[in-house]
Amino acid sequence: MFIKKNLTAFLLFMIVLVTGQTILFNGIILPIKVNFVLTVNMMLFAMAYLNYLRLKKVDETNPNAIIRSVMMGTLFKLIVFAGAALTYVKQAKEPVGYPTLLTSMALYLAYTWLEIRLATQKK
Repeated sequence: MFIKKNLTAFLLFMIVLVTGQTILFNGIILPIKVNFVLTVNMMLFAMAYLNYLRLKKVDETNPNAIIRSVMMGTLFKLIVFAGAALTYVKQAKEPVGYPTLLTSMALYLAYTWLEIRLATQKK
C-alpha cells in the first residue's frame, strides 16, 4: 500500500540506489562519497515509510491532527539525522565534504516535500 500511495518516494529511492550502485561498480570517480549518500537515502526512505504508517492512523477529518503529525514526523526525522551526523563525526577519520552534504540535504528536502505533499492530498 505504501508503494502505491507514495510511488514518487519509492522511485526516488530506486533511482538514487541504482545510480549509486552503478557509480560504485563502474569505479567512476566523483567528488561525493557515494556510500554516505546511499546510507542517507536508505535512512530517508525508512523514515518516509514510518511517517506514512503514522499518518495512516491520523483522523483525516481533523486538520490540526494532520499538521501535528507531519510536524512530528519532520522533527523526528531531524532528530534522527542530527544524531546520525554526530555519531558519524565522532567516528569518521576524514571530513565528509560539501558536495556530499549538499547532495544529502537535497535528498532530505525532496523526501520531506514528498511526505508533505502526500499528507496534504485530498483522500
